[in-house]
Amino acid sequence: MQITTRAYTPEDFERCRWIEQGAVKANHYFADVIDYYRTTAGELTVACVDGQPVGMGKLTVLYDGSAWLELLRVHPDFQRKGVGRAIYRRYFEQIEQLGCPAARMYTGVRNVASAGLAECFGLKRGPEFHSMSAPTPNETHPTGLHRIEAAEAIERLPELIAQTGGFLSINHTFCQLNEQTLRGFAAAGWLWAEGETLLVAGARFQPRKALYIAAALGQTERALDHARHLAAVGGAQKLTFHFAPDQQELREFCAANGFEDDPSDDVVMEWIRP
Repeated sequence: MQITTRAYTPEDFERCRWIEQGAVKANHYFADVIDYYRTTAGELTVACVDGQPVGMGKLTVLYDGSAWLELLRVHPDFQRKGVGRAIYRRYFEQIEQLGCPAARMYTGVRNVASAGLAECFGLKRGPEFHSMSAPTPNETHPTGLHRIEAAEAIERLPELIAQTGGFLSINHTFCQLNEQTLRGFAAAGWLWAEGETLLVAGARFQPRKALYIAAALGQTERALDHARHLAAVGGAQKLTFHFAPDQQELREFCAANGFEDDPSDDVVMEWIRP
């Protein structure tokens, strides 16, 4: 059995859908994101056994130059045969080629296999995150919040770090909270504010599935109202809010506003260049 890796080509589309459908029971999103993934820096890799694709993984270069490792899927017929390790080896080839200062991925806190594979390549367990979700209401109203430039959010960096554990999560992509990330979020249109209220919310992909709230400072009720309005206008089915697990007041606020706990907390696995 020969395992090789190479860049994705359009001819791999149906085979990659087959990989995803076998590897995960739900949340099949490959078809929705393939065009987006092909526009981002970093390779969409396919792993082949004897020339046939049986696994895939995406490395995405984030705003601060770090590598985000996502979409790692191996068809169950080929798991525990070294395919996942081959994808990770290709990840780290790219990390060296691109000069990424760090590499990260996330998994469920109880997903021992995923975390174990990451640890084999030097990633260590980092911060954990709790998430809660709520359906988008049928009726919403504008709140007066407006898009802002990064400088306004950078001024509140310590507050943001305290609430978020140092990462902003959009579509379960945990971006380290720093000036470069906030500049990228501002360019994407994900920073909103008015007065003391600051909202960080958006979607990297599948905007009709969910709007992700990464942070809400100041008048959190007003920030939430604006997020609800954005979700309704954008046609998102739900809102999902990630925050550090020790934010008990925020958890109670979300519960009081119709949010329910998601099935599992997440943990960020990270490698930092020596």
